[in-house]
Amino acid sequence: MEQGIFFPLIQNAALLLALVFVYDAIPRRHKRKYFLLWRLGIGVIVGAIGMTIMSTPWVFAPGIIFDTRSVLLAVSGLFFGGLPTTVAVIMTAAYRYAIGGPAVWIGIAVIISSGAVGALWRSRRKSMLASMGWGELYGIGFLVHLIMLSWMLFLPWETAKGVLTQITLPVLTIYPLATMMVGRLLSRRIEIERDDKMRLQDDFLFRSQFDAGNIGIAIGTVDKCWIKVNSRLCQMFKYSEKELLRLGWDQLSHPDDLYTDTQQFERLLLGEIDQYELKKRFFAKDGTLVYTLMSVSCKRSGGRVQLVIAGFLDITEQTLAEQSVSASREQLQLVLDSGELGFWDWDIPRDDVIRNERCAQMLGVSHNELMENHRIWVNAIHPDDRVEMLRAMELHLQGRTASYSIDYRLKTADGTERWIRDRGRVVASDGQGKPLRMCGIHVDITQSRKQQESLELAASVYNSSSEAMSVLDAKGHIITINAAFSRITGYNESEVQGQHVSLFNCDTNGENFYREMNQQLREKGHWQGEMWQKRKNGDEYLIWLTVNTIYDRQHRPHRRVALFSDITEMKQQEQLIWQQANYDPLTGLPNRRMLLDYLGREIIACERRKRHFALLFLDLDFFKEINDTLGHDMGDQLLVECSRRLQLCVRDSDVVARLGGDEFTVILRDIADQSGVERVAAQILKALAEPYQLGEHTSYISASIGITLYPEDADSREALLKHADQAMYAAKAQGRNRFNFFTPSMQEYAHFRMHLIQDLRLAVERQEFSLFFQPIVELKSGDIHKAEVLLRWQHETRGYVSPADFIPVAEETGLILEIGAWVLEQAARQSKEWQQKHERIVQLSINKSPIQFRDEGEYFSRWMSLLKELQLGPGGICVEITEGLLLDAATGVSDKLLAYRDAGIQVALDDFGTGYSSLAYLKKFDIDYLKIDQSFIRNLVDDSSDHSLCEAIIVMAHKLGMKVIAEGVESEDQRELLRNMGCDYAQGYLFSRPMSAAEFEQEFLLDAKANA
Repeated sequence: MEQGIFFPLIQNAALLLALVFVYDAIPRRHKRKYFLLWRLGIGVIVGAIGMTIMSTPWVFAPGIIFDTRSVLLAVSGLFFGGLPTTVAVIMTAAYRYAIGGPAVWIGIAVIISSGAVGALWRSRRKSMLASMGWGELYGIGFLVHLIMLSWMLFLPWETAKGVLTQITLPVLTIYPLATMMVGRLLSRRIEIERDDKMRLQDDFLFRSQFDAGNIGIAIGTVDKCWIKVNSRLCQMFKYSEKELLRLGWDQLSHPDDLYTDTQQFERLLLGEIDQYELKKRFFAKDGTLVYTLMSVSCKRSGGRVQLVIAGFLDITEQTLAEQSVSASREQLQLVLDSGELGFWDWDIPRDDVIRNERCAQMLGVSHNELMENHRIWVNAIHPDDRVEMLRAMELHLQGRTASYSIDYRLKTADGTERWIRDRGRVVASDGQGKPLRMCGIHVDITQSRKQQESLELAASVYNSSSEAMSVLDAKGHIITINAAFSRITGYNESEVQGQHVSLFNCDTNGENFYREMNQQLREKGHWQGEMWQKRKNGDEYLIWLTVNTIYDRQHRPHRRVALFSDITEMKQQEQLIWQQANYDPLTGLPNRRMLLDYLGREIIACERRKRHFALLFLDLDFFKEINDTLGHDMGDQLLVECSRRLQLCVRDSDVVARLGGDEFTVILRDIADQSGVERVAAQILKALAEPYQLGEHTSYISASIGITLYPEDADSREALLKHADQAMYAAKAQGRNRFNFFTPSMQEYAHFRMHLIQDLRLAVERQEFSLFFQPIVELKSGDIHKAEVLLRWQHETRGYVSPADFIPVAEETGLILEIGAWVLEQAARQSKEWQQKHERIVQLSINKSPIQFRDEGEYFSRWMSLLKELQLGPGGICVEITEGLLLDAATGVSDKLLAYRDAGIQVALDDFGTGYSSLAYLKKFDIDYLKIDQSFIRNLVDDSSDHSLCEAIIVMAHKLGMKVIAEGVESEDQRELLRNMGCDYAQGYLFSRPMSAAEFEQEFLLDAKANA
């Protein structure tokens, strides 16, 4: 080791004295106000000193240097704390990194470990910095530099061995001594500051008579840390003096009071005020609240606050008493608001009672009289009750009862007697528990006492009551029953005691009935209603049952009381009377009274749900002639048969009523549109026109029907009936056996539909329809070997009639069956003709209505026979159906599709994507083609949502073994996009409009053959 090492290190250590000068030079006047800035400033200064020290190191080798930065940072961490030391560590570490060399990271590690040791030591000894001894400071320095030398071991071994050989002795000799000396200088300055504050404190304590009086006193710093407290404050907060000194002022404060206190304290420190006083809450050691009146003043030196003294007067008892009084006043105010309760407020020490106006009314005197002499009330108590009242009052005042409560008689000024229920409670007491104030209410229970007497009488009557009664526990087990219970059920008490009430359950009620009843009992505690029950012999009978729940103190169900009576016979009688009053005895239909009731309820329901209904008024044509010629008995038979036929023409939810004579009404509920009403009216006309067998005679009648709609035509029962009656007469005037709507606009539409139906029937007979064909192009090759068949109707006067107009009418009237059968037959024959003529198969796609699947009956067999007869072969015909049809299991879709498959017919799913698009149904049924609806093709562009959707449909269909046809293709861009997606076929105006068979043959069959 070279002897020259000692001198550079000692010289370097001398720079540490700058730290002491920094400590003395840093201003502390506004330390608390700018605490963060103050600490950051110290860190910057210490970092600057460190960088200065590092600029004059002892160099062992290039990049391996030694200086006293470790001493500096350890002392900084010990005396200045974490934040300044962190700033200094960052600055010196950055400087060391800039110097570089092979030991740069070890140098940075030494910087960090030195600051960390000092800061950690400070965390344990912060309160004892002023009294730290030479030995402790030397020990800190030795530890820091022992760690520093340990870091050298991370150098290459030869280098580390050379460094430790030369530097260990100087470092462990000089650096701990430097740490001890600098630390002692800083410690001494802290000690001097502490002694100055202690002297000020002692002087202040002396002048303030610190330990005298019943006031808690605390001396604190500007940081709200307590440095001296008296014994009274320790008693108030239930902490020892040592415990309080470790706690801060704010730590004990109630959060809601802290803001106001902090504002005043800041003003005190700024010199705006010299003292302040406020009511403040603190938390005692046991968690209780201590209410104090806090007075805060300060000791200044050189215009700067040195010490803060606070006095605390315990006002907990007074505050709680005031709160109790306030709560009592609120309770009294509620009593006042009730209006029917008398209230009294007794100041016990002064024996002064205040009563309200209601008390005076009960007593029959003026309020002034009662206030002037409160003994009037006590003197008016019946002598037999007065002693008991005074005894109850005394027991409560002694604390032997939780509240004062008694009923007594009061003799009023006019000589009458009233029963008074007197209730009260002590609301304020002194520190020794002596009552100071008592409040209560007077309730006039004269009427309730009379009712109680009546109840007692009723209880005696109950024992012989005809009403059955039982008491159940919370789980439904029977505890007791009365005699009527045994008489009605057939069980004696021993047979049912302890049994569950489900013993009497009857299947007639249904499972939901008991679940809903039990749910209401759980939620509301009571239930009332009709219920079927089973007797011991198995007979079922109807009861009127009332169940109530009795709760325990925790508001849990304790008992249930069930009271019931047998109402079977009464209900039968009521039902008979109600039936006679509301139903026609001949037909069993609702009469006019019941009809009006139905109409009223339906109007309310439709108004609430925004629905519509139709009222049909029917009058039988020529009924009088039958009645006159065949007699009233035959007329009655005809009316009964008419009512039966009417009921068969409507739904179960609709209402058929007889107004009297030959007049009937029908309420069609929840109608979607007018066409449904027309369909029902037409069915009624058809049903009523069928022959009637009346004895030996066969008779025929018809009906005239007037129709009115709610709410379009009227919004009252009377108006609806009147309008329907007027419409019915209009139907009679037009020739009977028809229906007529009330409003002119609807009547005009009805005429249009009626004529359209008539024209449609003639069109079927005259075969005014024709078939058009639109080609379906194979996108990959451009070939056309498929076409969709489209139906067209050219009327001689109407001209071209759109399928959108006549197809729905055809479906509603059933004409679609004949039209559909004609289309299927013509298309099959056309396909066969082209097959024979051009020796190629052109598959024709035919749209088939769901109505055909449901009602086609013999048409289906006829068509299958035709296909077999024509021998079209597989692929000649494709039937197009909609997605909704797959969901209707009742139509036998699956069986018919299988039949088509056996006949070589393929199936296409039309308008795919606009309905349910269920993959489950696609897998279930044999579908050959999916037709993407034109709504997805119309706006088809690259990177659009429609593009993604179409692509997904195509991929899905191919995975399921189906081909895809795109409808409505009108541009080359659409065709190109679809072809790139892998779509199989397309149709639309880009390729061709629908054309006649001859045009199609010329355009696509003959030309294609010629080109071939």
